[in-house]
Amino acid sequence: MAGTIFFTGGGFADRPVASMATVSLGKAALRSAATMLGDELAPRAVHVASITVAGIIAEDTPFSPARIADAYWTLAQSEGSWQSEFRFDGT
Repeated sequence: MAGTIFFTGGGFADRPVASMATVSLGKAALRSAATMLGDELAPRAVHVASITVAGIIAEDTPFSPARIADAYWTLAQSEGSWQSEFRFDGT
């Protein structure tokens, strides 16, 4: 078995906001779940990672869908040096 599973979360996982507690907790929980699943599936050559998109997704910005897709593709191709967490900050 081999493959890649990516989970996408937002910046509230890094910087929780009290007025958005439900969303903030959910983003942090998603990251933890991805880490645990990754630990479980790594021996089967399945790359699991959580990717935090730390900005508002919009065309013609540092957070354009095309730029984010390129970051996903680069991460997916990084066999042998897998990351379990990746933060896309628009750079």
